[in-house]
Parts: sequence; structure tokens; C-alpha cells
Amino acid sequence: MRTKADALALALAAAVLCIAPAASAMTINYGSLTLSGGYQATHFNDVWNLTAGDLTLSYTIDMTGVTQPAAWSTSWTEVGIRQKGAADFNPGPSNTYQGGAGGWMTSSVGDLTPNPNNLNLSDKHNLSASGGRGEGDYDAKVPGTVISPFGTNTNYGIWFDRDGVDPFQAGYWGAVNGDTYNTGGVYDIVISYHAIDAGLGTMFATVNGIQTGFYPGAWQNAQPGDYPAGLSFKGDMTQMQVFAGLYAPPGADYGSVGVSDITVAGTLAVPEPGSLALVASGLVGLAAALRRRAGKA
Repeated sequence: MRTKADALALALAAAVLCIAPAASAMTINYGSLTLSGGYQATHFNDVWNLTAGDLTLSYTIDMTGVTQPAAWSTSWTEVGIRQKGAADFNPGPSNTYQGGAGGWMTSSVGDLTPNPNNLNLSDKHNLSASGGRGEGDYDAKVPGTVISPFGTNTNYGIWFDRDGVDPFQAGYWGAVNGDTYNTGGVYDIVISYHAIDAGLGTMFATVNGIQTGFYPGAWQNAQPGDYPAGLSFKGDMTQMQVFAGLYAPPGADYGSVGVSDITVAGTLAVPEPGSLALVASGLVGLAAALRRRAGKA
């Protein structure tokens, strides 16, 4: 004879099997991190599904704690997404176009010598999909479409100046006080991700609201010809996690980097049907155990 407990457990099992959780957009704030080297990296456990909707990752990076043993010596900070199970720094294959396990922003420094009266290269922020690659891999002008790589060393929105410039340079196209120069070494970064299919996506970024662009030829005092510019990346778009890490070369102190207000807006992955079946099976087993206990009473 079926007991009330038996009937309840069977009803719950049927509900689990028949009513799978629906994917829904949500926003999660992961707080702040302080990263320092040699090497420090981590990730957050939530799994995001880019095929169910676009994902936006935003954060503030404070690079004022970076120290240099010499000009152009740098640590590298990475913040982005990588597929579940991949490494928390340079995930996927190295030196490979489009990588294979995610996409991220790489931040580094150039020459931090104060130079308040001239434009100089203090901090660099460029999208990456594989360790050992550079901005030559930029290959998207709109989300969802990949073309032949067009990135060059003549660019806009990748290098930023921590202090001032001369009045003539302040009048250049795209020069923004507090955003491209006089940044103080602190940057608000937003990365927008879009899945083309389950294994390929594109990402575009702004740094202090500044989009990235490339000049096909020589630099001009005008909007770049390839603007805005994004990067494609490979990986399992249904199983992405947010990660952050820092690497500094051995033998010197490179200080620390602060990453704060790490916020993700997207769609979380839902449990696989197999996982739901296991839950249902467990509830059926519970019903059987309750039935046996009732028979012994």
C-alpha cells in the first residue's frame, strides 16, 4: 500500500524530470581581489552559458601598486572567462590564434616614468584568447562576425597615459582627459561577449568608456579605419567561468594589482538532464526506503 511519504517522493521525482529549470538572465557581483606575483590566480564557481544570451563582464583595475625594476618591465594581469576546468591564467593552448578555452583582457605596463608634459605609454589593455599573442589577432568589427585579422601596432584605446600631455596632444582626435590620459593608473573595463555558436565567440571591450581601434596604415589625427575592434575566441560557450590572475617574472618585485567591483551579467548554465535524472532517481530510492520502513513498523 502506498504511503503519503511514498506518494510525495514520487511526485517530487516526477516534477524534477518534467520541469527542468529555465535559463534566465541575472547579474552577480563577485567583489574585489588583490593580485600579486610571482603568480596568483583564481576563478569563481558559477558556470555561464553564452549560447543562452550575451555576457558582460565589468570591473575596475587599479594598477597604481605596480612597481618596475626598469622601464618596460611588467607583470601581466588577466581578467575574463575560461571554460570550466581550464587554467586560471593563459587558459587553453599557447600562441594559438583564437586560443581554445576562453577570452580575457590582459593588462600590463610600459614606462611608468612620470612625464606630465608629453604623451607617453603607461598602461596597456588588450584582449587576448591565447598566451603569447598580441593585438595582431583582432579580427571582428561587429559581434558575431569574424574576418581576417587586422590588428596593428598603430592603434587607439590600447595604450593609456597616467599623467598629462601637452596642449597640442590634448587636442588630438579621441584624447579624453581622465580617460585616455591623466588616468592615474585606474581603469573601468567592460568586456562584452557574444557566442557565434557553441565553440566560437567574439568579445569587444571599453576601457574608461574608450573603444579599441586600429589604423590600417600610418597614424592619423582621426578616427581609426578599423573601429570599433574586437577579438574572436574559441572554447565551450556553454560552460564558462570568470577568472582572474597575475604573473610577474621572477627575480624582482612587481608590486600588486587591485581588481574591484567584478560584475557579471549573463545567463547561468542549467543542470544537464542527466543530473536531473539522478536527483529524481534519488527521490524514488527515498520513497522505497520509506516504504520499507513503514512495512517494518
